[in-house]
Amino acid sequence: MVILRGNITSSDDNVITTPEVTREATECLGQTMFKHMKNNKDKVAQIDANTGQVDTFKDLLQRCVRTALHMTDKNVTRDHIVTLCTNNHLNSVVPFIATQFIGARMASLDPSFSQKEMSHLLKQVRPKMLFVVPEVAKTIESIAKELDLDSEIVVFGRSNTFTEFSEFLRPHDNEKQYKPVKIDNLFDTAVIYFSSGTSGLPKGICINHYAFITLVLTTTYTENPDLLYMASQARRVAFPLTILTYTSMYWISAGTLVVSSVIDGFCRLVCSDFDGAKIWDFFERYKPMGVLLTPVQAIEMLAKKPKRNVDVNSILSVVIIGSGISKEYSLRLKEEYPQADVVRGYGQTETSGAVTLFRGNDAIHRPLMQKEEKIESVGLPIRGMSYKVVDCETNKNLGPNQKGELRVKSKYVMNGYYNMDSSASFDEDGWLKTGDVVYYDEDYCFYIVDRIKESFKYQGWFIAPAELENELLNHPAVLQAVVIGIPKDDGHHPMGLVVLRENVDASEEEIEKFVEERVPERQRLRAGVKILKSLPMTVTGKVKRVEVKKMILEGNNE
Repeated sequence: MVILRGNITSSDDNVITTPEVTREATECLGQTMFKHMKNNKDKVAQIDANTGQVDTFKDLLQRCVRTALHMTDKNVTRDHIVTLCTNNHLNSVVPFIATQFIGARMASLDPSFSQKEMSHLLKQVRPKMLFVVPEVAKTIESIAKELDLDSEIVVFGRSNTFTEFSEFLRPHDNEKQYKPVKIDNLFDTAVIYFSSGTSGLPKGICINHYAFITLVLTTTYTENPDLLYMASQARRVAFPLTILTYTSMYWISAGTLVVSSVIDGFCRLVCSDFDGAKIWDFFERYKPMGVLLTPVQAIEMLAKKPKRNVDVNSILSVVIIGSGISKEYSLRLKEEYPQADVVRGYGQTETSGAVTLFRGNDAIHRPLMQKEEKIESVGLPIRGMSYKVVDCETNKNLGPNQKGELRVKSKYVMNGYYNMDSSASFDEDGWLKTGDVVYYDEDYCFYIVDRIKESFKYQGWFIAPAELENELLNHPAVLQAVVIGIPKDDGHHPMGLVVLRENVDASEEEIEKFVEERVPERQRLRAGVKILKSLPMTVTGKVKRVEVKKMILEGNNE
């Protein structure tokens, strides 16, 4: 047994273990949020970035309590599922919190989904009530009829057909003495999140109260505070302490941000549709301390930086979430935010959020984060979780700098998939198979290589698309890139599909040669490069690979 940084240990068979948690859930999500919203009642909970409207925790709590009471009056109970389908606004979190107050379970959709995608998800969870934006209300109604759902549709805004959300904000006789429902078993499911659907149709992932709260408490706590650095931080930040992100309530990252802001009393800057130019105005106007962006958003933001100098001094961290970003863009972000930490977030819905992380104000983490060779790292192990990297062919545990599948074991892991068998997601010893190819270095900093399902073989060699995609993105003309495997007699030949930057020209042959000069012979793009007008994306900026591959194999190259 080897003792590593921060009491992390590694066994002789290369199992990495962290200490047990020191802060954990003692109450359910509803009780926890209710208590902290009352404690933080005078603090700013959220600000509408477009209008500047400010919402305190006291005002937010009142709306959540009223909504919970009116939901109860409509016979929504802890046995039911409630669905939220909305973009971001000051009331978008109200049904999420109110659902926890009454002990029911939340399962959200994103308004950008197609009718087919929404139908697939609603068929799984069959909600009692849906809170939706007006644009999707008719689609939801059509799906409900098709699935024979006896569901009430509630619309944010005005409607002559559906219940208006404003009815849930009316004063209620019982709001003064209200207390949320107590959930005795903290391992009961609290929230159902759907997988991202990049390699197939999404599944409902069941997250329990204990895992959700405990992981938030663990990841927001600094065990080894770097006091000098924290003092310098304090001189830079503006109040209220604010986090900027565009992620919708469909994603676990949005849910964890809501819960952590309630517990720690910081402000969320509520942003709806992303605009790479407008975000710079938000930086100057609201001076956020943290920014959470997808790679696509970060790239667009860099491309649309105004010519004037923009004050970004308040920003302590820029966190890239949802998927990976190339080293080139990480370095460009570091140039634009020289005083901020540029961090790659890594998590899975199946683990209730973060899997590894770097804490900028931790005396153990900070020296590692400052090393340029670790700019592509997703951080160190988290307390309360065990890790092993397994050879994809032999299932043998691997040591430092060896690539294999990451498997984890923790109380943070999901309860399972909703109404589906989840046994295939675990190995024979009960470890969750993340499906990610990773490695860790001598400092036990982790790095993501690719998804196993996205990898393929050529003449017996594993080809990791992400490595080739990063090379494609290094070409000055390439804005977006994805690599797929084209079936051939000797395996799969890599093909690069790219979208070019505006007003920049390059040929397919030129881009193919650019990559060929930078990779081993076995990784050459043998199936060539195709330039496309666009790539189908999920709402977090991940390419829908199954759809892309089907499109190419069927000869639709537009």
